[in-house]
Amino acid sequence: MKKWIGVGLAIVFAGFICLNVYLIYKDDSKVERTVYVENWSRVQEGDIVETTEADGMMVPKENQDIYLPLEQIDFQQFLVKEGDEVTAGTPLFVYTSPEIDNLKETIELEIEQLEGELEGVDDYIDSLVDYQSSVSTSDSEVEIDSDLEDRLNINVNASSDMIFSFIEQEIYRNELEKHKLEQEISKYEAQLSNIDEQDNTAKLVSGIDGIVVNINKKLENPIVTIASNELAIEGLFTEKQLTKAEPGMELTVRASGQKMEGTLDKINPYPVEEPAIGQENAYTFTAGLLEQPENLPIGTEATVKVVTAEAIGVPSLKEKAIHDGKKSFVYQLNKNGLVSKDTVETGVSFGGISEIVDGLENGDVVAMDSRRDLLDNADFVTEMKPSKVTKSSLKDLSTTDKWKAFLIGLVER
Repeated sequence: MKKWIGVGLAIVFAGFICLNVYLIYKDDSKVERTVYVENWSRVQEGDIVETTEADGMMVPKENQDIYLPLEQIDFQQFLVKEGDEVTAGTPLFVYTSPEIDNLKETIELEIEQLEGELEGVDDYIDSLVDYQSSVSTSDSEVEIDSDLEDRLNINVNASSDMIFSFIEQEIYRNELEKHKLEQEISKYEAQLSNIDEQDNTAKLVSGIDGIVVNINKKLENPIVTIASNELAIEGLFTEKQLTKAEPGMELTVRASGQKMEGTLDKINPYPVEEPAIGQENAYTFTAGLLEQPENLPIGTEATVKVVTAEAIGVPSLKEKAIHDGKKSFVYQLNKNGLVSKDTVETGVSFGGISEIVDGLENGDVVAMDSRRDLLDNADFVTEMKPSKVTKSSLKDLSTTDKWKAFLIGLVER
């Protein structure tokens, strides 16, 4: 009797299996098929930095043109010649004029005005440093300082990291402005010390350290031109790069084995050559360096990599896992063993990785397969990892889960 009961149960069990297999393989069956997911990826926190690369070369940071300071002037002599190295305050030429007294008064007023501007820049830098120190580097929302909001033009939804980086760039720009003002003040102070009121003579001095590249012996302005020793970068952008690049963006420079950091200073929006139909246009840009390179001559070729967008410490996912449609979507692999078709919002994308702004969280698992059979709410299975199957892990499964996994394995197509 027990034997017939066992045979009967075996027949019922076999019939159950055959019926399920038939329903799954039957055309137009309404039974959802279990899909096999071969490749998958996990959403994880990361940094996405979008860059664009351009060719450049080392150039003088500035060419200073020196002009005759007065109309009524009796030129005496040049004190330098082309090719000479000069420093800020070096006398360049001597002249006499009955207007020396007026010149001295004008220079003193210039110094007073520049010192006022310098004080304003110093105060602004101090306020930026104080504000930056108050900004947390976490992802929490930050209340923007109302006094600085208009000048900085920071987005109210910006993260603390973005605000911190933006303030850093603003401090750098104002440090450059401060340096220029200090140089101007030093130049005028040197000119004052080179005025002899008794003889009505004066010496006009260099405002920068550099090399004399031109002397106009016809005494036409500019009478002297000096190329600064301080180097900068000059390069060319394509039309596509022009649409993404903006002054103030950070960059890295590689030249003759040296790596330098800098900031994009200026972009000329007009093409290098006259535009024409069918012609690719190029646009000149200049960039300042945070630290000066060692022994790099003017004209050294360089590779410039500009950071055009970045998202720091954000949920990120491989682009191959994101599908395009009216709205971007992914096939998420839920913990309950089902495929879920979820809409996502993406942000910065670069190098095959996309920022996930909304729709997924760190740790979520997403199918990488591009097949059409990834149905919403379908069961899924992945590659078996025998090394992961242990007695302890099996004990954690309920009897129902064990039978479900066994049956799915049998009928998986």
